[in-house]
Amino acid sequence: MSNTPLRTTPRRHPRAAWHAIAFAAAWACAGELQAAITVEAENYAYMSGVTVEATQDKGGGKDVTGTDAGDWLSYAAVNLPCSGTYAFKARVASKSSGGTFNFEKAGGGTTYAQVKVPKTGGKQTWKTISQEVTLPGGDQAFGIAITQGGWNLNWFKLVPKCSGGGETAQQAAKNMHKGFNLGNMYDLTGNPPTFVAAKAKIDAYYAQGYRNVRIPITWTEEAHGSMLVNNPLVGDVNRSHPRLAEIKQTVDYALSLPGLYVVINAHHESALKDNNRSWVLERLWADIADIFKDRDHRLIYEILNEPHLSDGSAMSPANLRNMTSLAYAKIRAVDPQRIIAIGGNQWFGAGEMAQTWPDLNGVGNGNDAYLMAEFHHYNPWSFNGDHQGDYADNWTEADLYSPMDTMLAWANSVGRGMPVYIGEWGTGWGSRYQVMQCNNIRLWYQKMDAQYAGPKGMPTSVWDDGGWFKIFDHGSNSFANNLYQCIGGNCAWDGGDRFNSACY
Repeated sequence: MSNTPLRTTPRRHPRAAWHAIAFAAAWACAGELQAAITVEAENYAYMSGVTVEATQDKGGGKDVTGTDAGDWLSYAAVNLPCSGTYAFKARVASKSSGGTFNFEKAGGGTTYAQVKVPKTGGKQTWKTISQEVTLPGGDQAFGIAITQGGWNLNWFKLVPKCSGGGETAQQAAKNMHKGFNLGNMYDLTGNPPTFVAAKAKIDAYYAQGYRNVRIPITWTEEAHGSMLVNNPLVGDVNRSHPRLAEIKQTVDYALSLPGLYVVINAHHESALKDNNRSWVLERLWADIADIFKDRDHRLIYEILNEPHLSDGSAMSPANLRNMTSLAYAKIRAVDPQRIIAIGGNQWFGAGEMAQTWPDLNGVGNGNDAYLMAEFHHYNPWSFNGDHQGDYADNWTEADLYSPMDTMLAWANSVGRGMPVYIGEWGTGWGSRYQVMQCNNIRLWYQKMDAQYAGPKGMPTSVWDDGGWFKIFDHGSNSFANNLYQCIGGNCAWDGGDRFNSACY
């Protein structure tokens, strides 16, 4: 990873010189409960406005001094063992009233913590300060941006509170919370297949506290006039395809946002499923795993979305298990800790898991902590739009929780405690109405995640395709209705009646 300066021009001091000092990061226990990454302040890759001096702190060495507002330091990349919570510790000294700085991603743009430096009684009177931060795993380069100076820095330390290596599927499920789909972008033709369009949607949802994004991708069928593979009978990814470049940029941007999980899949692969081309899916995931092998473990692979055949009938469970196991093996050969999601053999219905996966042979045999079960929840609505009729369905709480309990029964028996992810859910109100004002639909969205899936430990990803299931509008780059608020458990209604006139 290149050592990108935190800023490209000096902020204040003309005396500042660029330094390329070898980076020293040490794994040390030093009284911590878990191994910590310690970075000596003077071992920056680049800086502006600060100086270095001998320190009187224990352990000797040097510290960074001469800090003023606008100064900064940039450090070379370190490898974080996991995505999640860390204790950020800094060894500081201040004779004055203290100061402040931002702990951020090198190059700016992402601030992980705003840190206050206390008055310690002297510029060589040292104190360790600490606060929690959420950081992405893998190779990460950090910077210190001084917002109020007059203090010294000896070192900073990152103590992981998440597990080493990639998070297990159980740990990820606890952190994924509510999420959304980039529907009809890279899988079909409804919305622009561009990073610019995806970024606007990601930013809008992320600002509202959504922490997982599912990116449906069609590889072996045409979308936007071309395929992402060179040959659909082989499954070899065209690595120079311009749409793949947009997808990679979208994935990388999403992973740059603290705490955001990303799910990519093989979405509409009709001929592959109809003709049981197991070798194509095997090659496809061998290539995908290689392309994304260096990405943070918050990137999750869903092997094959809704494996129904072209006529809507279910795929043979045996064929799906064989096909999935071949793809699974290719992914595991590249990354033993990448989270993989598996589902049923038709529409990813909750009841499909038991018949599709009577055991976990071929996908870790029940010993893979990085495996996640997925199902889709549209109960009781019809996915086929106009077949729905009106939206005054007198659904009950059981329509919400019964599919979840069905999945949990499988996950806690055959799945050996495997976490469950609801990768799609929603209702296609736009097949009938121009504007979403039905309170009955709002109530269903209010209860799905906040009242049922969340308390049951199931992260969710609402289906938002910009069309019938529209929540975010790509034309205005803003939310088209308040369903995004309903998902949080509370939103405004039109009047007080559940079955208001907009539901008919």
